[in-house]
Amino acid sequence: MTPPPRRRPGRRPPPIWRRLSSTGWLLLSLVMGLIGGLYYAWVVDPVVFTDASPARFNERYQEEYIILVSQSYAVNQNWPLAQQRLIALEDPNIAETVNDLLETAVRQNRPAPLLEQLAVVARQLGAQGQAIALFAPTLPAGTVQPTPTPAVQTTPTNTPPPAATTTNTAVPTDTATRPATATPQPNYRVTEQTRLCSDDEAISRIEVIVLDALLNESPGIEVEVTWQNGRDRFFTGFKPENGRGYADFEMSPDISYTVRLPDGSPEVSGLRIEECASGFSGGWQLTFQNLRD
Repeated sequence: MTPPPRRRPGRRPPPIWRRLSSTGWLLLSLVMGLIGGLYYAWVVDPVVFTDASPARFNERYQEEYIILVSQSYAVNQNWPLAQQRLIALEDPNIAETVNDLLETAVRQNRPAPLLEQLAVVARQLGAQGQAIALFAPTLPAGTVQPTPTPAVQTTPTNTPPPAATTTNTAVPTDTATRPATATPQPNYRVTEQTRLCSDDEAISRIEVIVLDALLNESPGIEVEVTWQNGRDRFFTGFKPENGRGYADFEMSPDISYTVRLPDGSPEVSGLRIEECASGFSGGWQLTFQNLRD
């Protein structure tokens, strides 16, 4: 019996390195070089920054640095040290930079102590602006040295001391009833509480308008909003396109808010996002009037 003929083996494909074109070799070399460079830069000899100057920080960290300097100055009142730290930023317009940071913080409703600290530093640097006038209306203590009052010298005289006398002064007993303390009257009253509704969009803010006794809008008035486990403060006058006495606050769903003026006003509570007749959610507008101007 004749065995079947053997199949001739096919030609093996050449190795991959022989199939690469010159362009492929170039791309492979570039990839290998990139991998080797990254390995050397990140593992073998990485760059380590030591004693980096604040001037090398990016804009976000420079702002945080200025805030830290203002907080430190509020504690130690060491202005030469604060100046030295600000000089490290190498910013020729540092006064304008601090003032811009203050105005940005006001628009973001940052805490009032932070606004006051930035305003004091901006004023010390010579900057001027509406936010500085509101949050640092006077120079901080220690900036102006009081004029020493000379001691008045008196010429001693040979005046004999008065003769000692004794008097029988009766000690009153604490039996009189103290008068009741009158409840202080608020400085502001609520003249209007209105629902904010729109036929075109949802509204979720509380708008506050503060007027003086002559019904002129009052800027720079602090407004306090509280809710369960929360509290925020903001000021009128920082959205002048809506009025000098205007301020607003964004509400969150399913939360009840209370609004008052810390200068003295009734509390307006139970403010929450509610649906209007248009089907959109609505907010609130409150108007306070000063009673003592």
